[in-house]
Amino acid sequence: MRLLLVMPTGLQVGYDNFFSSSPLGIETLAAHARRYADVSLADVRGGSNDFEAHADKMLADSPEIVGISLNAAPHTNYTLKLAEALRRRRGDLKIIVGGQQATFLPRELLGTGNIDAIVRGEGEETLTEILQRGGDWRGVAGVSWRDNGAFHDEPDRPLRSDLDSLELPARDLLPDRSRYRMGAVRVEGIESSRGCPFQCSFCSIRNFHRGKWRAKSVQRVMREVDFILERYPERKVIYFADDNFATDIRRVEGICQAIIQRRTEAFFWCQARADMLAEHPEIVELMGKAHFAAVLVGIETPVERLLASAKKGTKPGQVEKAIKLLHAQDVGIWGTFCLGLPGETPEETRLAGEYIAKTKVDVAQITVATPIPGSALYDEAKAAGDIFETDWDRFDFTSPTMKGQMSKKDLDAIIQKAYLGTYLSGRFLLSLFSRRTNLHRLRQTAFSVFWTWIKFMIKVRLAALVGYRGKILQPHERQALEEAKDK
Repeated sequence: MRLLLVMPTGLQVGYDNFFSSSPLGIETLAAHARRYADVSLADVRGGSNDFEAHADKMLADSPEIVGISLNAAPHTNYTLKLAEALRRRRGDLKIIVGGQQATFLPRELLGTGNIDAIVRGEGEETLTEILQRGGDWRGVAGVSWRDNGAFHDEPDRPLRSDLDSLELPARDLLPDRSRYRMGAVRVEGIESSRGCPFQCSFCSIRNFHRGKWRAKSVQRVMREVDFILERYPERKVIYFADDNFATDIRRVEGICQAIIQRRTEAFFWCQARADMLAEHPEIVELMGKAHFAAVLVGIETPVERLLASAKKGTKPGQVEKAIKLLHAQDVGIWGTFCLGLPGETPEETRLAGEYIAKTKVDVAQITVATPIPGSALYDEAKAAGDIFETDWDRFDFTSPTMKGQMSKKDLDAIIQKAYLGTYLSGRFLLSLFSRRTNLHRLRQTAFSVFWTWIKFMIKVRLAALVGYRGKILQPHERQALEEAKDK
């Protein structure tokens, strides 16, 4: 049986154009499925949205099943169009969709008539069972499907209890790894745990993993680290894709000590909560010694009332302490911020924008609160009738989608000012000449990656001062600006 697994493209969101890690989801699925099928992978992220051309290419090897991993709302429209194009060409093709977005929207996706089945939740065992049964999903736990207009939801599949038994991702099926990078730096990802025990209202991770956090052992994690170090000897960043790498501090300690023992020249990134880092300076010290070049920290907002209502569970003082600890160990901070949380006033939105540059983060990622399926925010906003947007392309994390949020134009102005305040501050520019290894590399990489964007923002600000006249903006830039003004 021939199986094609697809990582879809779609609307580019956030830092997609600057940071790209390997598609761990479909690579891990492939590692399990290849025992029962001839598996190939297609990662079409970052390219064109030409679903017709993509469909032609995907069907060239005559797959019998196509599985699409739909994790993000902005990839929904592309996925639906791709499924329609595939179905139009091959009426007998079996099309399965999985991932976070699919898990929480089975009726909507199946209702299009071009998708045969939805795999809810973790997919390794579910997909394997479907393949063992010759492509039949009826009666397979964790699957939703439609037959003659009737919807069927099989029982949920239990969460996998032993993550150490997961196969290593089938990286060999995507042998050209050169595209996975941040700027000039090669990136390889590792999933060392799944889920998150915390309850941030704007995140769907908790519900996807049913409130559980499960981890691979230190030995299993290092087995994968060693594989990457041996297979890809060029200097690189190894990115721990966990949603909260520091949930178990003692496990982090073990991983750091194991990395230090290997004396590798690779650098490491991860995501961790500010409160956990602030409470454990000894772990932050170990992270510095283990060549952690950056930690992604969810900072969100300086307004404690909003942090509490979003059930974030952190305070600005903890963020400040964590940043100081990380910088003292030569570790950079990739800070994420969220504007437009429910109940946020325009004054608080502006305050949050001004706060961003003051935090002294090394990379800033600014989003607009977006009700994604599976999150408490989505459930509450939908029940209250507060979601006014219906086009999934608008759920791009930079656009207003809920009542009470500022206009797109006003939000863009605050975001642009915050980015310029971060990357053109005297502190940041002077830091580019620092000799400290990790921070120096991270900041120079960030500046070089975002320089094209920074130049455009500077032009926009100058153009605004002269009423958009003259030759400050190129024609395509002027058009982009005018489109932004109209939204």
